[in-house]
Amino acid sequence: MRLKRIQDDFRVFEVLDEESLLGPGPFTLYRVTKRGLTTHEAVDQLAKEANVSRDQVAVAGLKDKDGITGQFMTVEGGKPVQYKDRQLTLRGIGSARRAIESADNRGNSFEIVVRDMEAADMARVRRNIAAVRSCGLPAYFDDQRFGCLRHGQGFIVRQLLRGDHESAVRALLCAPSKYGNEAIEKFKAGISRRWGDWDELASYCRGRRGASLFEHLREEPKDFLGALVRGVATRERTIHLFAYQSHLWNHAAALWVRAVVPEESIGWLPGDDGALPVFRELPPGLLRELHEARLPLFGEGADLSPDAERYYQAVFRSEGVDSDAFRALDISGFRPQGEDRPLLMMPEYLRAAPAERDELHAKRSKMRLRFTLPRGHYATLVAKRLAMPTSADDPPPRLYVSRHRLDFPDKDGRMPDEHEQVRRDDERRWHARRYEQKQERKGGGSRGERPAPGGEGPWKGKPRDDDRRGPRREDDRRPGDRKPSPWVKKTEGGGTRQESPWKGKLRDEDPRRKPSERPAGRPSPWKKKPDGGGSGSGSRPPDKDKPAWGGKWKPREEGDA
Repeated sequence: MRLKRIQDDFRVFEVLDEESLLGPGPFTLYRVTKRGLTTHEAVDQLAKEANVSRDQVAVAGLKDKDGITGQFMTVEGGKPVQYKDRQLTLRGIGSARRAIESADNRGNSFEIVVRDMEAADMARVRRNIAAVRSCGLPAYFDDQRFGCLRHGQGFIVRQLLRGDHESAVRALLCAPSKYGNEAIEKFKAGISRRWGDWDELASYCRGRRGASLFEHLREEPKDFLGALVRGVATRERTIHLFAYQSHLWNHAAALWVRAVVPEESIGWLPGDDGALPVFRELPPGLLRELHEARLPLFGEGADLSPDAERYYQAVFRSEGVDSDAFRALDISGFRPQGEDRPLLMMPEYLRAAPAERDELHAKRSKMRLRFTLPRGHYATLVAKRLAMPTSADDPPPRLYVSRHRLDFPDKDGRMPDEHEQVRRDDERRWHARRYEQKQERKGGGSRGERPAPGGEGPWKGKPRDDDRRGPRREDDRRPGDRKPSPWVKKTEGGGTRQESPWKGKLRDEDPRRKPSERPAGRPSPWKKKPDGGGSGSGSRPPDKDKPAWGGKWKPREEGDA
């Protein structure tokens, strides 16, 4: 099963009460549709087109970069904008009384295409749809919130709370990522090699990320916290704060679920932040209790119930961090604020369209899922829940989200170890490379590129220096490099004909023939003797005519021609 295989496979549109915003006022409300752009990039483009500063553009929430997403934005002042290109469409709706806020977002409507499905996958999804409609699932934060883990930085806030400020700054600037851009990873490796030499790093990063941070460390070599505040944007620090708050919430919710749900009803979902327990079914009384439970984000102003407080304190003890120190953080971008959040979520209008033929995977099917979620909940989490095995004894499914393989935990919640994941990643890259090489041999270029019927290979007619596969060696054979046969000769008319290399040579000069081991002059025992005497091998004798059918050889007369 595959999610987000292509861009059109994931669509999300913001649900907004437009009537509460529209009216006479200094703001303009825009409907924004984007492809492959982050919300911040769309905000920058809208501010540029409206000729206003970025602070004058307000949004109700952030939307994923992958897929086709629609949301609303308001601009204070500025000129009217009507803009459209391949990635972004900006369309004005009307004037608004005030700037849009997160509270105006009533939820998001999703349409997800699940590809590469077998019959068992489709049957499992339909059974799980019935269970999710009746019971819902825990409102965990999904992998989109934990980019710091996928890219190797870890939780910066946790390192700050433990007092290791230097490790936090170093992880933020130069932690290697296996998913990072090659140029960026090379730049981060250069920072890591020069770490501690602040003068050289200030020169190395001039005009690039980290320049002001290392300028501060050159003046104050031990003030890593001050360098972090000075050299890292507030928006980036806030993203890392939200990631750690989400991590705390997920683990507290997991403890709550495991404490009240019977063990035989527990299932597990994969995630970058670890295995997440969910329930397959719940008794009506327990279901009602969990739907009424609230688990706010931990921070200043959070109203925690006794159960929520108990589970949070257990998480902080396992983290080795003091909860009061976290709540009292007073650094720009690192001030945690409490926010109300239900323990469970109930997808609305959850349904699956009939299966269709998958045009991207031979002999497989695809299925469209449609549902609506409240603000701040994750559609990929719902898709994982629908793909989960229906019983503990079922084999775990194979699931890909975009290019990333997700391995479901076992029935005890144990994720595959790191070595197994590395082995599977290497195997996936090996198969991908073999597929690309196969396409290149066919003349189709890299993955996804196929030549037109009757077309030529990607390197035909190009100079050797233009070959992106690198320099060639003497023994490097590639498609189309066959050497001409030494036995093919050109004719006078320009064509070719095949000639034997031994044509016109005596039999004794032909090295392919072995010399006879029989003594010279000794007749072969297999030669037939015709009636006229002498020996023969069944072929026409040179001094006799061919007899008629059934006739015999007769000697040639002197007058015969």
